[in-house]
Amino acid sequence: MGVFGLRANWVLAREAGKARLRQNVTVVVDGKTIVAVLPDDDPSVPDATIDLGETLLMPGFVNTHCHCVGAPLFRALLEDRDFSDGKDSVINNIMMPLGEIMTEILSEDEIQAIAALGQLEALKAGSTTIVDMPRATHDAVARSARQIGLRAYIHPYLISGPRASWDWENDGVQDPDVAQVMKTFWRWREAFDQGPSGLIRIGLGPHATDTCAPALARAIARVRDEIDAPLTVHLAQGIPEVELARQRFGVSPVVYFDRVGLLDSRLLAAHCLYAEPEDLALMAKRGVTIAHCPISYARSGRLAARTRFTAAGVRTTIGTDANAVDIIADLRIAAINSKYDSGDTVAGSAWEMVEAATVTAADALRRPDLGRIEPGATADLIGINLAQAHLQPVYDPVKTLVWNGSGRDVHFVMIAGEVLVHGANYTRRPEAGIVSAGAAAMHRVWRLAEERRVIEPVAQRSTR
Repeated sequence: MGVFGLRANWVLAREAGKARLRQNVTVVVDGKTIVAVLPDDDPSVPDATIDLGETLLMPGFVNTHCHCVGAPLFRALLEDRDFSDGKDSVINNIMMPLGEIMTEILSEDEIQAIAALGQLEALKAGSTTIVDMPRATHDAVARSARQIGLRAYIHPYLISGPRASWDWENDGVQDPDVAQVMKTFWRWREAFDQGPSGLIRIGLGPHATDTCAPALARAIARVRDEIDAPLTVHLAQGIPEVELARQRFGVSPVVYFDRVGLLDSRLLAAHCLYAEPEDLALMAKRGVTIAHCPISYARSGRLAARTRFTAAGVRTTIGTDANAVDIIADLRIAAINSKYDSGDTVAGSAWEMVEAATVTAADALRRPDLGRIEPGATADLIGINLAQAHLQPVYDPVKTLVWNGSGRDVHFVMIAGEVLVHGANYTRRPEAGIVSAGAAAMHRVWRLAEERRVIEPVAQRSTR
């Protein structure tokens, strides 16, 4: 498009390292890059300018932990269930079996259709960058992200096989099982990775400490150091994981990952609800970032409070996990939980939440060009439609967004200078086809899951 402008009544810009609201200004974009933020009366405002009107124009959200296949696949299947056996029972009895059924019966095109549905949801709810962890065989997730236009950090699962040795001394150098698992990463990287500034990055994704034996963990650490690859993991997400680490090694999951060399400033650790105070202190010392996903635990009756992490000095971002990929909903729950846990009404402010999901998250990915509106930043931007009854009148648009808004209020999305959503409509191709194809594929999975009693058959559903 060359040089063009985006004008809005409100712009969340960044000046001198701090977020600042500016009114009636134009963000000037040259190709993929923001080059200026100008007042309306500045003579250098480009003639080619899109006037977004009563809009909050802000950096796109960086969703640091999601599952764009799982989000639509598990929709309304995990809510209102008995979690008395712990989060892990739902993972093992519903989530993993559904994923196995999907892999068993669906074609690559059908898996891609499900991924596209979840990614479209993420995009239209304001996430311009996602960190996703798909199954190792679901290459369709990367192909879909490329077609949808998302900026995606994709970390296919790396899981030790059933024959894996949990011998602490095994370094994995000559371990054929480890070499076989690592082929997954190299295959994905060769096929899809677009380099540090590209839209698609392929990172290392050890699934969790209870599924990643020492030999594999050390091999992952070596590859990370060799090519400086992004790294993410589920860490201290459930009680069984903690108990198993102590049985196997006599330490917590966090200490286990530290001893195999994975705990450093490049690690993005999802959940961490069951990290002990001494674990959090170690994570802070190592510079680890937590991807906080409060709704995942809220629906299982557990309070996950961001203040517990930030009080320990751990950089903490926001993710949606395998729930609805509407990060604004998680921002609001994160804010509420912070206030509830700390008893401090100022804790978890709207501005703090937005900062966590933009610039803080971008910095965790070592992308100082993302998560901000300032000259030199990449043009990953979203517009919130404020001209609606539930958002009017507007005193502070940031507070209004977090406390009154949702992803459905996003009506404009730009990634790397390309307009992907305008007037709340996706621009690359008709949405209806994406939605219908994804839903049809999911219904196939659900029907077989009902037959196998993984989920409740339709005839047995009732009001409770």
